[in-house]
Amino acid sequence: MKFSNILYIIVRFGGGALIFLSASAFMSKHTSKEVCFCSLFLNIQGWPSFCILWAVQLILQLRVYALYRRSLAVLIAMAVGFTIEVIVMSIFLGIGMAENTNTNRPLPNIRICAVTHAPPVLAYVWLPDIVFGTFLFVLAGRIGFKRGRFGFNIFRMERKDLVDALVYGNLHYFLCILIANVVNTGIWQGLGFSWFEAPEGFAAVIEIILGCRMVLDLNSAVSDSDGLRLLDSFPLRDSFGAREGPSTLYSAVSTYDLETPQGQNRLTQEIELASPTSPGSGESSRVLIEGANELCSSPLPTVVH
Repeated sequence: MKFSNILYIIVRFGGGALIFLSASAFMSKHTSKEVCFCSLFLNIQGWPSFCILWAVQLILQLRVYALYRRSLAVLIAMAVGFTIEVIVMSIFLGIGMAENTNTNRPLPNIRICAVTHAPPVLAYVWLPDIVFGTFLFVLAGRIGFKRGRFGFNIFRMERKDLVDALVYGNLHYFLCILIANVVNTGIWQGLGFSWFEAPEGFAAVIEIILGCRMVLDLNSAVSDSDGLRLLDSFPLRDSFGAREGPSTLYSAVSTYDLETPQGQNRLTQEIELASPTSPGSGESSRVLIEGANELCSSPLPTVVH
């Protein structure tokens, strides 16, 4: 099973189960029966949520890695940034869970788990996620803006090919999660400790939906172009495990000069639609690819499993 499929299962089913169990435990009278039960629930609740968040970010990193043709420098930068994010968020959450105070009666005659006091650092637990998400946004946006000179409108985000689909998902995920994290931070910092549980569900739902959509949209983009190949790699449909699409064959070559000394970028793209029933389609595809290989300095970003 491909790594992207494993992440999809974790996010889709693990995230859904987490939301259901968290809501059930939060509303259960058994959880709020004793303060110790509330403390146990509130201290454990954050860690599974962060695991889902980190799984979605791994999906984002795989997409960026593909955009940059499996660049080792980009991979190392993302790995270092992701490790720092996980460590800092874990420290913030650990400090918050160790020093907070909980109650099972925030109001008279009302039994429900609530936080009565927490260290200020807990309100900034989302800051590392915002910073690392911005870094991934810049990496994906860099490709989008460079394509913008060749008819790719980064604001309309028309998914005309695989690269558009990769950029589309990453940028839209960042904007939605940025808004959710800013709202979380504002509520936790401005409205007090008793509001800690209010925004939790919204951020989790957004992460799960967008994380799943990024995988499904990419599979759809690959399936719509059955037989589309990256010249230095393998059939895109096979690499993403997408369903069988129409019998149309494409021969495509794309190159990005992202790091030229003059700071210029160049896109050379030739796409020929060759019907399997058309005479000479195989020869035309072969000639197209051979000619493009002579012109292109680097192929389209390879795809990561």
